[in-house]
Amino acid sequence: PDGHFRAFDEKAAGTVRGNGAGVVVLKLLEDAIEDADHIYAVINGSAINNDGRGKVGYSAPGIQGQINVIQTAQAVASITPEAVTYIEAHGTGTKIGDPIEIEGLSEAFQLDNTQKNKCAIGSVKTNIGHLESAAGIAGVTKILFQMKHKKLVPSLHSSVLNPNINFDNTPF
Repeated sequence: PDGHFRAFDEKAAGTVRGNGAGVVVLKLLEDAIEDADHIYAVINGSAINNDGRGKVGYSAPGIQGQINVIQTAQAVASITPEAVTYIEAHGTGTKIGDPIEIEGLSEAFQLDNTQKNKCAIGSVKTNIGHLESAAGIAGVTKILFQMKHKKLVPSLHSSVLNPNINFDNTPF
């Protein structure tokens, strides 16, 4: 209602739409090395899902679907939750969707109490809105620029955390 996308904030009231497009050129690592290409990042693995009936609604994911896709991506990439230092979240900007996303991420990470608050989290949507079909590539682009510049970009418009998210008991 106020024109601001507030992921993970107590005033989260829905999405702000944006327009955009993006392209990332993917190449096999050995081919990129052989061709002396500039390599911005290496994708070790990925996973996809559709919560279908398991999601809360159109604007909110399902917890179990989130857990499954995150754990599958970690397994495919051969990476442990402890090695992850940043999550580019979907960040629905809604009072229901954001807590579900954080709960799914927390369950998927299954970290012990010594791992709390060790992983940064953000959402590009606070900076540019929800780009619909280009939302994923916008998140990837944000991550690539953060890696290139060795600096995390702030997520905007989050001043008071959503009280339905207990960040103190998450890895984020």
